[in-house]
Amino acid sequence: MNKKTVVLIILAFALGFGGTFFIIRSNDHKECGIVTKKVKDKNGNLVTTEEHICKEKYSF
Repeated sequence: MNKKTVVLIILAFALGFGGTFFIIRSNDHKECGIVTKKVKDKNGNLVTTEEHICKEKYSF
């Protein structure tokens, strides 16, 4: 293997590791919450739905 190939492999590994680290650190779910909505359907039954809402800068 020549020097250029080794440098490219190391660079690709470093970029992959850095990208993975960025995604894990940015996706912290600090501003997430669950919203519960209760509505009646056309038969008169009470239906409860829960929705997960996040207000993150990056959502991965």
